[in-house]
Amino acid sequence: MAEEWLHMSRRPFLAILAILLLVPLVSCALAGEVRITSDPADQTAPGIWGNRIVWTDARNGNLDIYLYEADTGNTTRITKGPKDRKSPAIWGDLIAAVDMAQGSPNIYLYNLVTRTGRVVTTGTANQKFPRVSGNLVVWETSRDGDNDIVVYDASTNREVKLPPGTGSRHSPAISGDRMVWADASGGTSRIHLYDFTTKSEKLLTEGTSSQYNPWISGDLVVWQDKRNGNDDIYLYDITTGRERQITSDPADQRYPRVWGDRVVWEDYRNGNPDIYLYTLSTGQETALTTDGADHRSPAIWGDGVVWEDYRNGNADIYLYDFSAPAAPASGQENPVATAARPTPIPLMEILPVIAVALLAAAAGRRYR
Repeated sequence: MAEEWLHMSRRPFLAILAILLLVPLVSCALAGEVRITSDPADQTAPGIWGNRIVWTDARNGNLDIYLYEADTGNTTRITKGPKDRKSPAIWGDLIAAVDMAQGSPNIYLYNLVTRTGRVVTTGTANQKFPRVSGNLVVWETSRDGDNDIVVYDASTNREVKLPPGTGSRHSPAISGDRMVWADASGGTSRIHLYDFTTKSEKLLTEGTSSQYNPWISGDLVVWQDKRNGNDDIYLYDITTGRERQITSDPADQRYPRVWGDRVVWEDYRNGNPDIYLYTLSTGQETALTTDGADHRSPAIWGDGVVWEDYRNGNADIYLYDFSAPAAPASGQENPVATAARPTPIPLMEILPVIAVALLAAAAGRRYR
């Protein structure tokens, strides 16, 4: 009898022990990749600054600008009205976007502190690709009949005068007191740099192949380059004056972005566009998405990479957070990911599991 009691009493203990061992494994935090939007309409063209993410959103029948704040989890509709506003950029409390309220594309600025917005351009010219850094907003314009760049100081509400243009300045990007763009005045598109402090301009790329879609962050400039017969990503370090090839795959790599030690881009080596990452300090290239759907328009700030993602049948905004415990991306094992760390479970969540195990063990002993 004593042996039988001991044998039966061991069952609930073993059941509870097994549950306690399995729970941490089941509840591992699958962080790293986060789906930001879930509305069935399209959300596209994301931008990121700190913990703030902006994008173009079609859920209201027209295009609006939305904001997500990662520290609070709050999503806010920034623009309202029947006309489209799209292609946002963000820096601090300032959001710039393309505004179609007057029928032609103009530039719209929204202040998150005052919660007010205003259009800073008028007319019938095409204004596009707004970028923001501090109080400076830059964009591409055709208002004088040629492609040129406008620089606007939001603190003074005035434009900043640039040296005379070539009539073929495209795709500006800005970081601090430096701006880059693609200049096609010589028949071949090349990357130029302008320093607002020294008021000096510099040609960064040479050769007969086209270079375009530049981006700048601090002392680093990246762009899309045709010199190898396909689109590759190249980087220029302003401090050292050295150029570096980032990608060498024979497929196309497009729309690069750089921040700190990381470069991201849209990559076509798998037949569809995926988001890839290159770490400058280690020379390691990593696929952030690999699920077969389209992933486009990456942007990066600090430990966060955002992109538009079509795995759910429409375009959603996804975030990969390198500061969080890593997790599989796109439903598959991610090369970036390390082993997920178990998340501690509060005692009140464990007690119901223990109670169920005890009842099950007791029932088993009763009907044995």
